[in-house]
Formats: sequence, C-alpha cells, structure tokens
Amino acid sequence: MSLALRMSDENAFDPSTVRSVTLLVNPAAGGFRMKTIQALAEALRGRGLSVEIRMSTAPGHLAELAATVETDVIAVAGGDGSVNEVVGALMARPAPVPTLAVVPQGTANVLAHEIALPSDPQRLAAVIATGRRRDLHIGLANGRPFFLMASAGFDAEIVHAVETGPRPRFKKLAFVHNALTRALGHGGPDLTIEADGRRHTARIAVVAKAKHYGGPFVLAREASAVAPGLVLVALKSDRPWALMRAAAALATGRLGPSANVIVEPVRRVRITSETPVATQIDGEAMATTPLDVVAAERTLPVLVP
Repeated sequence: MSLALRMSDENAFDPSTVRSVTLLVNPAAGGFRMKTIQALAEALRGRGLSVEIRMSTAPGHLAELAATVETDVIAVAGGDGSVNEVVGALMARPAPVPTLAVVPQGTANVLAHEIALPSDPQRLAAVIATGRRRDLHIGLANGRPFFLMASAGFDAEIVHAVETGPRPRFKKLAFVHNALTRALGHGGPDLTIEADGRRHTARIAVVAKAKHYGGPFVLAREASAVAPGLVLVALKSDRPWALMRAAAALATGRLGPSANVIVEPVRRVRITSETPVATQIDGEAMATTPLDVVAAERTLPVLVP
C-alpha cells in the first residue's frame, strides 16, 4: 500500500509504514555503480523490507515506471535529472503517492547535499527503513515541476550545450569547459525580471527552490527544498570579471546582495527577453524564455536522515 501524501512533522517517523521499496535506477547517470545498488538492496532486505530493482532503458523511462509502480517507497538512483523525472511523475499522480527517497549518484546530486543524505549503502538503508519524512516543496517553471532551481541565461546555456551536444565522456569536465568558453565570450542579451511587482534587468536569473547549487555550494542561504518559499538570485552583468567574482563568492559561501547581485525572496517570477534565451530546471535543459515560475501548492514526502 502506498504512503499518503501529507504534511509531516520533521521529527515524525513510523518504521512500520515502510515495507516495500522500489529502486528506480538510471544506469546512464554519471558515477553509476551497480555494486552500490546491490549493496543497498541487500541492506534493505536485511532490515526485513521487500525490494525490487527496476532499470531505466531510455530517457523518460523512469517517469513511466514512477507513474504506475505501487510501493511504499520509490528510491531513485541517479542524478538530479533522474530525480526530476520521478518527481514530475509523482506530481501527476493522485494522492496517496509513494514516498520519495534519493540514492546519491549522478554527475552532481544536489538534492542529496540539500537533505544531507549519506552515500554509504548501510547508512542509507537505515534512513529509508526508519521512514523519517519531510515535505519536498516544489516549484513550477512553465508548469514543469522542479525542486532545486529554474534559471535563464549563462548557466542554462551551459546546460543546453552539454545536454544537447555529443554525449561527453566526463560530464563534469564538459560543464567546466563550456563555462570557461562562454565566460570568455560575449555576454548574453538582457533579461527582464518581473518579481512580485518589482522589475529588474539582469543577464542571469536563477529562481532557487533549494539552498545548494552545483553540489555543496550555497547559492541562496534563505532557500530550502524542504521548506516553503522561492529566492531570486540574479546577476546584472555577465562580463568575465563579474562571473569570476560571483563564482568565487559561490565557492566560498559568501554570495549575497551586492552592486551586481540581486537576492530576494519571491512568490512569482516572470523572465522575458527580446531575443530567446536558454532556460533550465534542476540541471536539465528546457526551451527558451519566457519563463514563468511559481511555487506549487502540492508537496511530496521525501525521506531524510
């Protein structure tokens, strides 16, 4: 029987409600390790849980599996793009839905950093078996669910270049290469940002649902994937020196409001541009501007330590 979708106290847990776990695995994810999946499955079975492993065979297959599987917990093994696929499928299902769990794999599993998940199979099995839940708060970008961020501009262009080009052998290096290439090139067009009645002009706009970005880096200290609210982070300039200063501040956890950086809580954001600008959600390429972002009314249960 599936677990009910409900608002949950962050300290509440009921181990008796977790009896079955379906592991949805993306073998194409960066850093994929079948030994880790098998070790996790054995650790869960050792705790008396029923475990099924389902492997995706093509883009979109995880969503197809998540749309119909009947289980107490869906544990997604992959990167943030894999988790986004499953979240989208769960958001389309009527309640009650299975509880979401994340198995940290992929190029950069930012959600795993956000909720401080262990990577060790035994410790992760304990998290899943314990059944401690938080509400995963969801944003909608042009109607598509996301749990990390939606953005337009420089970072979205990098995502498009990596995701739509030839598949790189080392995805992290591909992101770095494309970032450097674009940083040293010409800047992009202006973005017009309308946020709760305020109007800004910028070159890069990120609407953050989560605190972390690109792994362990803190983009928006006031944001959280397991709490309500969205935070706008925008750069007025995307010249190389401005990008380098912002990157240094991000790497050291000191990114905040400045002459070039806008940081403010928002409820609804519309991003437009005179010429099309690339957009992305949760590290996955979308189309181009305009981009309309709002918080979803519905939440999903997610297992946390």
